[in-house]
Amino acid sequence: MLRPALLALFLLVPVAAAAETSQRPYLNVVTLDTSATAEVATDTLTITLFTEEQGVDPTDLAARVNARLEQALARAKSETAVEARSGNYQTNPVYDRANQITGWRIRAELVLESRDFKAAGALASRLQPAMKLSAMVFSLSRAAREKAEAALLTEALAKYQAKAEVVARSLGFPGYTLGQVTVRSDGPQMPPVAYRGMAMAAMADAAPAPPVPVEGGKNAVTVSVSGSVILGPGK
Repeated sequence: MLRPALLALFLLVPVAAAAETSQRPYLNVVTLDTSATAEVATDTLTITLFTEEQGVDPTDLAARVNARLEQALARAKSETAVEARSGNYQTNPVYDRANQITGWRIRAELVLESRDFKAAGALASRLQPAMKLSAMVFSLSRAAREKAEAALLTEALAKYQAKAEVVARSLGFPGYTLGQVTVRSDGPQMPPVAYRGMAMAAMADAAPAPPVPVEGGKNAVTVSVSGSVILGPGK
């Protein structure tokens, strides 16, 4: 009979061998990545306007801000080519040097969004000086972004396969088999703000604003493909 200690040793050998095999790295595996990018014309304009009041009585301030915002929303709704909605609404205390509250500041925003740039710009001008211009941003609609991504996906996958073929042949393999593949879409990033700051607000207080000039640019949309291929006889 085998002694218990010797029997345990024989049993551990196959287990250790199996564990070593499972920890071995895959042979002939290469990781790859590629991407496809396109500059797509922006098709959506978002304009943010605001009204602001500062004083001692927050109830009175809110009443004035709310009335101005409600009137602006009503006027904006008359422009069917532009979607209008309420934006951020903030009530903040005003402090003196002794860190004591001396008053309140209330700010309310109105957001205009449209694919008709001229209509949105003209409406923003009509709403001034009661509402002040805060920001103007050009972007891509979801439909335009998805259309661009669909075309770029085909291009990115074709470039990924071509890159895998070059790697396989350069290393002396007749072909490759696809391993894990990850597809990622990047962008578009928000474009720079066209208008912002107190300069426009001061102009709006002085006189009716002239028509807002609007000219959209382009956004970069990128589809990236990364993953691994196993070099060998091929598909």
